[in-house]
Amino acid sequence: MARSKDKDRLEEVFAQSSKGILTSDSNDTKPLVVRGVTAKTEMDMCSNAGRDFYFIDTGYLGNFPSPGNPKGSKMWHRIVKNKMQQDEIKIRNSDRWERLIKQDPNLEFKGWKKFNEKILFVPPNPKACRAFNINYEEWMEETKQEIRKYSDLPIETRIKGSRSERNHQNTIYDALRGAYAVVTFNSIAALEAILWGVPAFIAVPCAATPLASIDLSNLNDPYYPEEEKIKQQCYNLAYGQFTVDEIQNGTAWNILKEQ
Repeated sequence: MARSKDKDRLEEVFAQSSKGILTSDSNDTKPLVVRGVTAKTEMDMCSNAGRDFYFIDTGYLGNFPSPGNPKGSKMWHRIVKNKMQQDEIKIRNSDRWERLIKQDPNLEFKGWKKFNEKILFVPPNPKACRAFNINYEEWMEETKQEIRKYSDLPIETRIKGSRSERNHQNTIYDALRGAYAVVTFNSIAALEAILWGVPAFIAVPCAATPLASIDLSNLNDPYYPEEEKIKQQCYNLAYGQFTVDEIQNGTAWNILKEQ
């Protein structure tokens, strides 16, 4: 796979692929390309000025070890216009999602598991809380109290270990076994849980928004979206994440500029 000279400067590569329409220079006036939640200052600046921005971060799905990605490399990168995750369903073709299913058959929804052994609590990266001006420690404690208010099931907290640990030792699929529901902030774990057949509760807009619950008072009656709705959001997300090659050769920009 062709790579940029510095794969950590994908924002520059994406800006260059637009042939002058985008920029990675915050002092310019063109739509700005930023990367990661630490770019909150730049995103806020754009929002306050009415300036478009394109946010780049790790892809939604497809970066876990699978037949098409044996080492679990970060081969997919999401790019979103004016937000950090695509939290609304847009009608897309199924072709890019079908490509992901071939890469990793575990991504295909096969029905609801209906376990009843525990609540899986997945804390966010503190940087994600800061991006929404939310105190991490307070959110953690308040959320656990809310879970206990509405459920007697034990709470299992999944601490985010290293990428190697998450991919090979204590995977999300290991953690999901027996889970009645997943509770998280805006983690991709919510989306992974739903696709694996476990309902999810989230706190702020994220890729799982159309498919998850927000109000923990409904913990005893989780939202189980219909399979067709799950598929539509998956098609949508597949059209919002790209390989390095696709970012370099203009495929990503050609798709996103039409949105």
